[in-house]
Amino acid sequence: MDFFEHQDKARRNTGLLILYFGLAVLCIFGALFTLASYFLSRDPYSEKIVWDMGMAVQIALGTGLLIGSGSLYKIATLNGGGKVVAESLGGNPLYPGTHDPKEKRLLNIVEEMAIASGTPVPPVYLMEENSINAFAAGHSPENAVIGVTRGCIDKLNRDQLQGVMAHEFSHILNGDMRMNIRLIGVLHGILLIAGLGFFLMRIAPFLGGGRRSRESGGLGIAMLVAGIVMLVIGYVGAFFGGLIKAAVSRQREFLADASAVQFTRNPQGISGALKKIGGLSEGSRIEAPKANECSHMFFGASVSSLFATHPKLEKRVRRIDPNWKGSFPDTNNLAEHPDTTEFVGASGFLGEIGKATKSKPKAGTGTARPRDAIRSAGNPTQAHMEHARKVISKTPSALLDQVREPFGARCVIFALLLDKVDKVVRDKQFALLLRQTERGSVEETETASSRLSDLSSEQKFALVEMAAPALAHLSPGQYAAFRNTVEHLVAADNRLDLFEWSLRKAIDHHLGRRFSQRRPPHGSASIRRLLPDCLLVLGTLARHGQDGMAPEPSFNEGASALTRSKALSLPSVEECGVAQLNEAVTRLERLTPLEKRSLLEACSRTIDFDGKATEVEVQVLRGVAAGISCPLPPVTAG
Repeated sequence: MDFFEHQDKARRNTGLLILYFGLAVLCIFGALFTLASYFLSRDPYSEKIVWDMGMAVQIALGTGLLIGSGSLYKIATLNGGGKVVAESLGGNPLYPGTHDPKEKRLLNIVEEMAIASGTPVPPVYLMEENSINAFAAGHSPENAVIGVTRGCIDKLNRDQLQGVMAHEFSHILNGDMRMNIRLIGVLHGILLIAGLGFFLMRIAPFLGGGRRSRESGGLGIAMLVAGIVMLVIGYVGAFFGGLIKAAVSRQREFLADASAVQFTRNPQGISGALKKIGGLSEGSRIEAPKANECSHMFFGASVSSLFATHPKLEKRVRRIDPNWKGSFPDTNNLAEHPDTTEFVGASGFLGEIGKATKSKPKAGTGTARPRDAIRSAGNPTQAHMEHARKVISKTPSALLDQVREPFGARCVIFALLLDKVDKVVRDKQFALLLRQTERGSVEETETASSRLSDLSSEQKFALVEMAAPALAHLSPGQYAAFRNTVEHLVAADNRLDLFEWSLRKAIDHHLGRRFSQRRPPHGSASIRRLLPDCLLVLGTLARHGQDGMAPEPSFNEGASALTRSKALSLPSVEECGVAQLNEAVTRLERLTPLEKRSLLEACSRTIDFDGKATEVEVQVLRGVAAGISCPLPPVTAG
């Protein structure tokens, strides 16, 4: 499956989670009603249980209110996305400009993978745990974070660390994170009864003393009994919570392992990481108090449980390396970052994912045509990784240093928006920066501008992606001021060109949702309902990207992929302005995931009609993909 199919499946899985939740609540209600009827509604003469429907309604309302309010409260606390989860597990954000070689290596891997997959570069959080483990958390790729243990960066070499990160990026791309966060909220409500019972048991002994010892002692006993009953009933919820976690998590771990092999083309990396977990005394265990709550989110099993959230380690290794001998290395005594151990072929495992890679660009090509890039959405390959690495390596190191810290990152974004032709407009923009930004911003922006002159548009968009972790350190007020300055720089020449529009869409995509905490963007609208907006996008591509050729043939080629209607007309030049395009793309965000894929494929057919992709076409395609929140692997003009 590609990104769009995974997102569509994630939407359906939400319904399955609601069904599991409903069954768990129903069983808790049944247990409470049975106990209450046994002790409170027995006929005094026959000793038979009387099933009181009025009491059933009261218990049902009370159970629903307690569990529902608990779940809603937890979901509300997780509104901040992956950052909230990472901090609850004791994670601290890694500074993008760190000079620690191990931390820098990790951040470089994350940058390469984000650019290769077309997602915002996620902030990385480090947990001071000696075990080998990692997780991805967030509502969507735009507010995702990656958490990594200290043992992970200390014990794994680059290939193994890359395999673990590829596994986590699979969860980011496949919609697993959103389900994981919802699962935390749902299970919190179910387990709240057990927590309340435990609380009552703890306070019961303190109610047995004082002047009114007889009365308070009776109250203490009642509290103790109530606490024990609620604890028992609560663990009915815990039983179902374990079942839900196991049902949701296990198969997804196998799929994420498969995606990691496809992404890196190096089965040795992820299998080596799994083997090192097996040979480490701490394994993948997490000591943080919230580890059990988040156990289904980790790369490896973080806690021991009756209902395991992860397949057995041996089974995961054998899926990747069928000829594995069954022994784990002594990870405790290995030197740091040793060479990877000898690896025996994994043809069986690669055969499982062979179908998913048939349409992907071949390794070594480095770039992809628009249609290939869209087909690769959510399934990046090693070729995309190599190309991302090349894009980064060809970018001046001074620019990379700038974009990896908050002040410099803002100035690089400002520099991207400076007018390259009109000196009057440029001077106006510098005057604006002097008024609206802190001291030194003008000089830093001017320095960045001189370094940007020879960069391709692809490198410029990559810089925006790489700026995301540094700018995530801004406060909401600082981000609002930054966004206001961006708007004024764009408006300085009283016009908006397609590059500025695409860049602004990328900024909103990579940063805006992280600060606005908008919900995941996929909607339920169809192409038929929003066909005029789809045709306007295709018309913009046809009119602005065909290098002087007649726009009608390329427009018709793209439109034929959306509808069989013969009565389609190319939008006029006036209708294909940047403002109209922006309004159309904003509405198109409401499309379903599969309809978004159809739209992007129609765009690729319009672009590919003349056999080449121009810079303008690539910029518009990137802007549209960012505007409708779809990851786009590297695609270049030519």
